[in-house]
Amino acid sequence: MQDTDNHSPKPLKFRFRNIGPVKDADLELGDLTVIAGRNNTGKTYIVYTLYGFLRMSRNFPNWFFLREENQPEAKFPNWDHVAEQLAESGTYTFPLDHEELDAQRKWMTKLLTQGFSGQGLSYMFSSQHEVFEEASIQIIWNGERSRLQHSYKSTDAKVSIEYGGTEAVVTVDNSERQLPTNQLSVNVAIHYVRFLLDSVFPDPFILSAERFGISLFYRELDFTKNQLVDLLQQMGDDKNRDRISPYRLIDRATSRYALPVKDNIDYTRSIPDLRGRKSKIYSNKLFDDIKDMMGGYYAASADEIRFISKARGKGRSFNLPLHLASSSVRGLSDLYFFLRHVAGSNHLLIIDEPESHLDTANQIRLARLLARFVRAGLKVLITTHSDYLIMEINNLVMLSRPFADKEQVVKKLKYGPDDFLAPDSIRAYVSEHNGLSRCTVNEFGIDMPVFDKTMDQINRAANELASRVMEVREA
Repeated sequence: MQDTDNHSPKPLKFRFRNIGPVKDADLELGDLTVIAGRNNTGKTYIVYTLYGFLRMSRNFPNWFFLREENQPEAKFPNWDHVAEQLAESGTYTFPLDHEELDAQRKWMTKLLTQGFSGQGLSYMFSSQHEVFEEASIQIIWNGERSRLQHSYKSTDAKVSIEYGGTEAVVTVDNSERQLPTNQLSVNVAIHYVRFLLDSVFPDPFILSAERFGISLFYRELDFTKNQLVDLLQQMGDDKNRDRISPYRLIDRATSRYALPVKDNIDYTRSIPDLRGRKSKIYSNKLFDDIKDMMGGYYAASADEIRFISKARGKGRSFNLPLHLASSSVRGLSDLYFFLRHVAGSNHLLIIDEPESHLDTANQIRLARLLARFVRAGLKVLITTHSDYLIMEINNLVMLSRPFADKEQVVKKLKYGPDDFLAPDSIRAYVSEHNGLSRCTVNEFGIDMPVFDKTMDQINRAANELASRVMEVREA
């Protein structure tokens, strides 16, 4: 999906209710969204729920809305008629104004939220249904989202949809035209839903807090799975094999993991298969920043992932399998391969506590890297406990403002000319009081009271103790 107009829709806003410790919380996504807060206040619940919902929006059961009785709030084309025309000429044009397109999107997102709330959340968190029986996620529409022209093309390039503001044009290739009309009808309707939703919702990619353990044990998980399959297939006769599916047993054995963790495991397993791909932002070379932070680079083969360090002074370089590398190296490995092989302009990159296992200097460098993600077109959502990360983000915000002798100051403070973040690109929250409190973001950066209070308390304690010690010394 590509936007071909210069105007941008208003930011997406979500409402979460009765999800874990979160009773009622609103979250608006910026280009960079930051959620801070104390432990066990619901940050991960919100992030996982958002990830699961966005993931579901890209795997939506589209066919049920084909029937007219399932469309009380929006008008859709008659897909059987559309399929007949496409089979005949390969193209179909129908009138579609902004208001009707918005009505269609709102109807589809309403179905999405209804389908995901409650039972969908239980599946996503791998929990009993009653735990999330009253839980819900909603979209808060804050203005029309259809003032953009859009072009859509399926991944196999067989179906394309062009929208110019007054009409939509559907085109299919010759192989699609040969399909039975009922099958072509369903195919085109499914792609039309993708056309509707892909321009509204970003494609989520998550690096969960469990990524450190995943990088240690992903090979063992594969080994255990394969050994279990082999063992079960050797047991019993054909009748028993049909009755007891080894894959079903594997699913049950791993069902305690929340969906974001499962997806993180699957991604780490898939890294060796991604070696031939280049991400859409590959030319930005953002993965080189991770090389500099870690003092080395990663290499994936069919058998394993390795970390190869640079030589340091008189020391020798080393070449280690990932599970023997430091926790900081393991923690950034998935991000390195994402930037190199996967990242696209419509991705929402979600990182749970990106500062984990990083020293303070690298936390500061990471803040600058997050700003570069935003400038490369990614949307980023992080949860964090790092005041260093927030303080550096604030520095980058101030660097976006005009001031006297800016070039000299930037050079003196050892920033680059591209180290900046616009304040209006940021949304920031503190997770507290069973919800989210939105933080002020201005030309000085994020006002994050959860860190300010803690720093004030420890500074007051340090000053008090220092004064007492000085009294003894001077006595």
